[in-house]
Amino acid sequence: MILAVVLATLLLCFLLIRHHVGVPFLAMIAGLAVYEHFGADFANTISLWVPAIPNEMANTGLYVLFVALVPLILYFRAGKSGLFGIMRAVESIIFAIMLTVLLAGPLVALFDFDSLSADIASWIEGIRGIILVIGIIFAYVDTFLYRSGRLS
Repeated sequence: MILAVVLATLLLCFLLIRHHVGVPFLAMIAGLAVYEHFGADFANTISLWVPAIPNEMANTGLYVLFVALVPLILYFRAGKSGLFGIMRAVESIIFAIMLTVLLAGPLVALFDFDSLSADIASWIEGIRGIILVIGIIFAYVDTFLYRSGRLS
C-alpha cells in the first residue's frame, strides 16, 4: 500500500509541476551506479566516523541520497518541459514509476507492517533490470529531444 501511495504522490507532483526529466533520469541512473559500486564502502566509513549511526541506516541514507534526493533536486531546478498532452503525461508516469521502483526496497524496509508492498517489492526485483533499461532509453531520448524549453 505504501508503494501505491508514493507512486500516486510522485505522479501527481510530476504532472502538476511539468519540469524536464531527462537530466534527473540520468542522475538517478548515475546515482544508482555510484551507490552499487561505492555505497557499502561509504556506509562503512560513515559508521566508523560516527559510531552512533548503524551501518544499515548509513547504507539506506546513502542509497536515498544518491538515487532519489539528488535527482529530485535536479528535477525541481530543471526548466519547464517542452512536451504537451500525452507525451507530458507519459514522461511523468515513467519518471514516477522509475523512482518508485528504485525506492521500493528502502520503503518496504521502513514500513515493515505493509505486507502487500513487500510482495510488490519482491515482484519488482524480478523485473527491475527491464524497468531500468526502459528508463535509460527514455532518459537518453528525452535528453536528445530537449533543447532550450522546446523540442528540436
